[in-house]
Formats: sequence, C-alpha cells, structure tokens
Amino acid sequence: MPARSLLARVPAGVRRDYVATTAAHWLTLAAGLLLFHLVARRAGVAGFAYYQVARGMVSTVQPLALIGLVSALHRYLPRAGRRIRVLARQAFLLEVVLLNVVGLAAVALAGDVGRLFGIGGAREVRAAVVLTAGVCLCTVSAAALRGCGQVGRSVLASLLGFGVLPLAAFLVTSRMHVFLTLQGVAMTVVACWGIAKAGPRRAERRATPRPAPPLRTVLRYGIRRTPGDVALPGLFAFPTFFVAATSHSTAEAGYVGFATSAITLICAIFGMLNPVLLPRLSGHAADTEAAGRTFGAELAHGLKVLPFAAAGVAALASATLLVVATPLVHWFLGGDFAGADTMIRFGAPVSIPLAVYYAARPTIDALREAPVTTVLLVGSLAVEVVATYGAAALGLDAWQAALAGFGAAAVALAVSSYLALLRAIPVPASRSKP
Repeated sequence: MPARSLLARVPAGVRRDYVATTAAHWLTLAAGLLLFHLVARRAGVAGFAYYQVARGMVSTVQPLALIGLVSALHRYLPRAGRRIRVLARQAFLLEVVLLNVVGLAAVALAGDVGRLFGIGGAREVRAAVVLTAGVCLCTVSAAALRGCGQVGRSVLASLLGFGVLPLAAFLVTSRMHVFLTLQGVAMTVVACWGIAKAGPRRAERRATPRPAPPLRTVLRYGIRRTPGDVALPGLFAFPTFFVAATSHSTAEAGYVGFATSAITLICAIFGMLNPVLLPRLSGHAADTEAAGRTFGAELAHGLKVLPFAAAGVAALASATLLVVATPLVHWFLGGDFAGADTMIRFGAPVSIPLAVYYAARPTIDALREAPVTTVLLVGSLAVEVVATYGAAALGLDAWQAALAGFGAAAVALAVSSYLALLRAIPVPASRSKP
C-alpha cells in the first residue's frame, strides 16, 4: 500500500489527534530545552547541576511511581461505559496514595536520598519530591483525559503542566528549590483540573454490554507493564553508561549520549502513535467483540503495514541526520566536539527498527492483556547488554560496541514486536472463511 494511500485511509479524527499530540510534545520539548538554557545562565554550574540531578531523579522514579497507569487508562477507560468518570478518579486517587507513601518515605530519609542523588539537604530533597509528585499526577490526569476521548483537554493539560507553567515558575523566583516546588504544585493543580473534567458529566455515554473493568483489572494490567516502562529508557541509557565505565576517553560517553538523544528525537515521531491509537483500538476491539464481530480486513491490513511505513519515515530522518551531522554538531555543541558527528552517523540507523516497535506497540497493548511488550523490552535489553560486551570482546572500541549492541537490541525488538503484532490482530471476518 503506497504511503499516500495509507494516509488517506486514516480517519480525519485520528490525523488531527496525532498532529495535535505531536505538536504538543515538541512544544513541551522546546520549553524544556529553553529551561535548561535559562537555568544554566541564572543559577550557574552548581544550580544547573542541581536542576539536572532533580530532573534525573524524576525520570528514575516516575516509571515506578506510575505503575503502568498511563497505558492502563488508555486501554480500559474506552471500555468503561458509564463508569468512565468513576474509574478515572479511582486510578487518580490510587496514584495520590502511592505518591504520598513514596513522598513521606523520601522526606523521612531526606539525608540519605540527598546523598544518593547528589541533591543536597532536606530542603532540596523535598522540592524534588514535590516536582516528582506533580509530574506523575499531571501524567495520570492527561492519560485519563486521553482515555476518555477528550484529546483537546489532554493536550492542554500537557502543554500547561509540562511546558507553560515551568517557564512561569522560573520567572517567579530565582531560588532553585522554590522553582522546583512551584513547578510541582502548578502541575498538581493542572492534574486536579484535568481529572475533574475527565469523562462526561451525565450518563449520556452509552453503557457497554459487558460490565466495566474494575480498578484491580486496570492496576493488574499496569503493574505487569512497569518492568517494560523501566527497560525502554534503559535501552537508550545503557550505551552511555557502558562507555562511561569502559572508555579511556571521558568525552566519548558524552558523544554517545548525544547520539542516543538524536535517536530519541527521531523515535519521538512514532512514540506519539501510542496515546493516539491505543485508546481508539481498545474501544474498537471492545465494541466489535461485544457485537460478535472481528476486525475488518482493511483495518487489519493497515495495522500490519503501519510499522513498515514508520520504518520508511525513520529511514528518511536517519538519512537526513547522516547528511547534516557535522554542521549540526558544530552549531549545537561547538567546533571543539570533533567525533560526535561520527557517532551520530553510526547510531542514526538504529532508529529504523525502533520505529517498527513504536508503530506495533499500540495494537499489541490494545488487543493483548498479557504483558507482551514488557517481555519484548526486557528481552531486548538483555540482548543489548550481551551484544555490547560481546562486541567489546571482539576488539571494537567502547563507543562502537555500545552502539552495535544498541542496534542489535533494536533489530531484535523490531522483529519480535512485528511477530507479536501479527499474532495479536484477529483474523478478519472476510478472510476467516475458505
């Protein structure tokens, strides 16, 4: 199926959803990059280091604190019928309780936590805890809105919570711990607004023929996917850690980290498919199952073709990056960072198999209750570790071994995820008969 034909078959609502979600993601990313620049200029080296470490703490704790609720809400809220508001609020309150437990433990052990993350004293730890809570609650709230089909409000909550309000907090105060605290509080306010708006106010939403999923089903689905939520960033982070631990050049670790960041930016194009497609596919699957029907042949074919279309787009983006790598490095990092462009060229093609996984994931998670993607991600991380050390044992330089291992893991993830996609899609009704 040609790319133009495939795009034309996508419903207009899905296209608008994807464009809005992607635009919000890039605007939020731009706001985050601007904050890094502003913090560095105002707070100096020490303040910038504290901000970086605090953000790293959020990134470390967030996948564990969310316990997979984002994907779970995307999948089960479209199946909840008239209980959609109740289920969304139950999940949000569960996250509040969990964050209170984590926060109280962190505050009680503030000294140890500060030493572990290199943050500082109890005041700095409390600020990081508030920021973590705000990020998690805003994420859950946006996921609930998305699962309820309220894409516009979900995009607005994300833009406000992760883009606009952090910049506003920077303008209010010059003290770093107050800046982080204000961010967390502002995100919490947005989260409360979002969850209050999630779902229709009245019972005009039709009830599903089957009972709505209980909270324990949502929780079970999310918890079983938490290891995958941890393993996915691990795939991107391991090359940098490996080079930092084994290379004789301290600069190489930074260069590899920059290369994996470039791969992350390409993959962000396809990462937005999950919040767009997962709720829609889950609701469609529930409706067709309740009506005794299966997927139509056209939809099934489109879902099977989508990973190849994503790989084609990633190939174009990768080829572009190969061409502009040298001027990009000189412009963004400076002329003294020779060598980073070579690593970018070496690593950019890794985005192609990763695009296959990102395009297949929404369908797998929507149609399979078992944690298939978690198994694939954890297995691919194991492949990455083994392949990296194997390549190093064969005599490759540390950065070459790291990116080769990353590439091997990406290929393994692409192949296994596409096979899982084929198994997840039901046989279309028009093809089930001889």
